[in-house]
Parts: sequence; structure tokens; C-alpha cells
Amino acid sequence: MGPFDVTIVVIYLVFVALLGLYFSQRQKTTEDYFLAGRNIPGWVVGFSILGTIVSSATFVGHPGNVFHKNMYLVPTHIVPFFVIMFVARYLVVFYRRTLKMTVYAYLEKRFGYPARAYGAATFLLSRVTDVSVTYYFLALAAAYLTDGDVGTMIFVLGIITVLYTLLGGIQAVVWTDVIQGLLLIGGGLLCIVIVLFQSTVSPAEVIARAWEGGKFDIDRWEFSLSENNQWFYIIGSVVVWVQVFACGQNNVQRYLLARSDKDAVRGAYLGAAACLPVWLLFMLVGALLWSYYQVSAEQLPQEVLEVHDRIVPYFIKTRFPAGLKGLMLAALIAAAMSSLDSDLNAMALVVVSDFYGRLRPQSSDRHRLLTGKFSVILLGIASIVLALQWTQLEDPSLVEFMITMAMIVTGGILGLFAPGMLFPWTTARGAYLGILACSIFTLWSTLTTITLPGQDLPVFDMGRLNYPLSPFLIGISGHVILVTVGLMASAFQRGSPPDTAGLTMKDVIASQSKTV
Repeated sequence: MGPFDVTIVVIYLVFVALLGLYFSQRQKTTEDYFLAGRNIPGWVVGFSILGTIVSSATFVGHPGNVFHKNMYLVPTHIVPFFVIMFVARYLVVFYRRTLKMTVYAYLEKRFGYPARAYGAATFLLSRVTDVSVTYYFLALAAAYLTDGDVGTMIFVLGIITVLYTLLGGIQAVVWTDVIQGLLLIGGGLLCIVIVLFQSTVSPAEVIARAWEGGKFDIDRWEFSLSENNQWFYIIGSVVVWVQVFACGQNNVQRYLLARSDKDAVRGAYLGAAACLPVWLLFMLVGALLWSYYQVSAEQLPQEVLEVHDRIVPYFIKTRFPAGLKGLMLAALIAAAMSSLDSDLNAMALVVVSDFYGRLRPQSSDRHRLLTGKFSVILLGIASIVLALQWTQLEDPSLVEFMITMAMIVTGGILGLFAPGMLFPWTTARGAYLGILACSIFTLWSTLTTITLPGQDLPVFDMGRLNYPLSPFLIGISGHVILVTVGLMASAFQRGSPPDTAGLTMKDVIASQSKTV
């Protein structure tokens, strides 16, 4: 990284900071800070959804995964588009008409405040984990490009993200998402152009070599209960993406930002539809990079061969001319920030709306706004601290790790929304017993499966009583357990059925049909 490259990165970071400062002048109320006055155009909502979902894990992780393996993750990345077709058709308008701030208010209406608090708490846990992984991906690449320390990069870039999110609120988040989305796509396209036209063979030969080398293959179709395979990935992907689009505050918040129902639905379609081409773009980068180095006489360093997520930073560092290196690092930072800022703002809103505002209903709007800003700082610091722990992993190939963690830490939240919306006779007591069963199972299976760095045995070794299946199944099983126990407990509970008027999927579909 020469002076010109560093200048480009600094200019980008200063621009983002100034944008946050500009929008800070408009943040007078909590609704301004978290919902931008509900006046955002649909196309901006779409870019913001894209930025929320696609991060530095895409920029670094997907190319590295394909480079060392193949495109086995493609089926799981097709699922979101089909999920959003249902969510946009039925839930987006429903949420806009029934929710004030967060999606977890629905759980209170259906089962009472403890369910709302549980949903909000699991969201915070899952987002802090996801943000920490994004910080790690970003710092890994940035440190490699600049010959810096990964831990230092996590700290510096984390603080910058927290500061501009703190200053500008959701308006700064969504408008920077537009710029960051364009930088992300441009960075991927630039990688492909350089790979194809700097190679010692023709572009057609580069693509053919990748095809012959199996980099476009989609394997792992053999079913197994102990090893990750396509059937787990697809089922898990359905669970994850329904949860992301229907139950995740960071995306539901985007639906509430739009200036009209039509803009909200259009933004949801646009955001989800744009994700697949971006994911495929960076998977293609990984396949072509493998072919590029196959026909090249260059011997890759051992560290690049061993660490799955280092191939893109290495390629940028050794093949990009001065100026473009800085542009690519700016694009990488943009990819990360577009999801980091969204998550930090959404988490702060959950703290304000589902905890502080709910438990202190008489608090002033000024106090709620200050609480939200303090929450951005506190949750940002927590994510940075957790990100520093990932530096201890021996094999930091985090794509599969991130998917597995996303399944585990969600606490069966989809299993809580599903019976509430699909089965009118599900009771609050049944839901709470389902939460208890899910929590006990998740705690047992996780502690008897995961191992700490440098350790051979699980955190809590129970011998034959250890969880025996694939860790990826922990999250799926948690949802199933919560639904099963909740429905069984509700079925055997005596008394009059709960009042669910306007709160079930049957009512939502009927309402949408009348609207149409």
C-alpha cells in the first residue's frame, strides 16, 4: 500500500464520517434516529437490505471458499429470493400496519412481554456474534494488505464504524449503504477483469480451466447426520432466511423506513434479488483465481494455501497497481460497514424499544434517544471484543463457521414466531415451555460440541452423552423443539383459547386478499 492507496482509503473514511456528521443534524427524535421519519425511497431501502445482508464475508469468504473447494454453497444462496417473495407479499405491509418500532412487539401481542424480551435478547446475541465475525473478516484482509496487525485493524475499523453510526443514525446508514453497495459490486467486477486480462492465457481459457478443475461443481449431496451436506444447508437456509426476512429486526426495520407500502415491498424485492448476483459474482472471483494461479508459474505462499480467506487479499496485494489497491481496500471496508452499521443501529433500537422504553414507559424521548446512542457504543465495543477472540482460531475459514453460528445463536426464534402466526390455539404457557426446552437443548448441544482453541475436548465433556450430530443441526433442531413442545403444551392446556384476532397468518392473508 503506497501513499496514493492510503490517501484513497482515508478520503473514503473521512467522507463516511462527514456524511454521519451531516445527518446528525437531522436526528431530533428517536423516530428520526431509528426510522428516518419513515420517508426513505424504495430503491434506497433495497440497497440498504443488500448492504445489511452482504458484507466482507462475501468479499473475502466466498472467493476463498470456492478457491479451496467449489460452489457447493450456491443452493443455499438461491433460497433467499423465494423466501422474500412470500415475505414481501404478505408480511411487509402487515408489519408496517401493526408495528411501531420493532418486530418483537408482535410477540408481546401474541404471548406477552417475556416472549418479546426473549426474542429481542436472541436478536442481540445473534447480531453481536455476526458483527464480530464481519469485523474479523474485514480486519484479516485489511491487515494483510497493509502489513498491519489483525487485532489493531479490528479495533481501528470497529471504532470508525461505531462513530459514524452513532452520529448519523439510520439516515446515514441507508444512504452510505447505496455508496457502499456500488463500491462492493465494482470491486468484484474489477477483480474479474484483472484476472481475465492479466493472465498468461486467454479469458476463455481461464474460465475453461476453472470449469475443468471442478470449481463450478455443487457437491455434498450425500446425506449424513454427522457431516454437513447439501440437505442440511438447504433446510437450514430456509430456516435462516425466513428468520432473517420475517423475524430479524435489521431487515424488518428497513420495511418500516419506506415512505409507502409500495416502496417497502419494492425495496424488499430489490434487496433480496440483488443479493444472489453479488454472491455469484464473488464466487466466480474465487473460481477464476484458482484457474489464474493454475496457469501461472507463481508459487503461492503457504499461508495463502492454508488460510482459506486470504487469497483475495493476496491477489490484490500482488497484482493490483497503485491506486487500485486503495480502491479495493475501500470497497472491502464499504462491504463490511454496510452490514455493520445496519446491525448496530438495529440492535440499539431493540434495546430502546423492547427493553428501556417498555420497562420505563414514562421516560422522555430525549432519554430514549440518549439510551439508543449509548447502546450503539456499548454493543459496538462488545462486538469488537468478541471479534478479537476469533483471531485465536487455527483455521479461520469462517464461511461455514458463520453459517453454523447463525443457526445456533438465534435461540429458536423462528420457532416462536411460527406457532404464533400459524396456530391460533398456541398459548403463552406453551410458548414459554417451548422456549425453556429449546434453551436447555441448545445449551447442552453447544457446550458438548464446541472446543476452545488449543483444546481437544468440548467445553463440557459428557462422554457418551455429548451431542452426536452435526453442529449445523443444533439451530434447526432448536426451532423444531420449540415448535413441538409449544404446540403440545398448548394442546393439553385447559381454558378458553387466546384472543388472536388480526395476529395469525390466516388473518394476514385474508387482509391482503381484500386489499388486492
